[in-house]
Amino acid sequence: MARPYQKANIPGPEMGTTVYDPVVMANLLKSPKKKVFVIGSESIDKSMTIDGKFAAEYFVEIANKLKCHVIATGHIYKFLKDKIDANLLWDMSLINITNRLSDKDWKGMDGEGQYSMAIFGGHIVFYVSQTLSRLKNFTNWVRTIELDKYAHPNARFSLPNLSNAEWKEYLEKIIENL
Repeated sequence: MARPYQKANIPGPEMGTTVYDPVVMANLLKSPKKKVFVIGSESIDKSMTIDGKFAAEYFVEIANKLKCHVIATGHIYKFLKDKIDANLLWDMSLINITNRLSDKDWKGMDGEGQYSMAIFGGHIVFYVSQTLSRLKNFTNWVRTIELDKYAHPNARFSLPNLSNAEWKEYLEKIIENL
């Protein structure tokens, strides 16, 4: 297990798994669970560019390969609307989708049932950490995956702490193996 990116992030008795191998992460993402990918507006911030390419561009490739529902949080909807099928894209705040994922009776964005996997990427570290903590501690039906370059002990599965170059290679390997 990698050290949490935030030193004070002490998750309690249950900690998620750090996935060091991108092929393993791709296999987790390919599982037949009903998925939603929650993409945050930080993924189009200069701090999340990898060799001049936004992290959101990698997330779009992953979402399109998975053909899963995508929730755009913050101001990223405008960036995503031409890159993701309109039938699979919604705009919602991170707090709102967290509340909905925590509601066992919610029927999902398509009305066909709750999600069993929620994938996150492009959010402020401390903000998404609280979302992941809530989902970990108050749900047992949704598994969480965090694809940012930071170790998140509150996610069921997350990446280790990576440099931008390592993160780029990791994301490219995921895409290649989906």
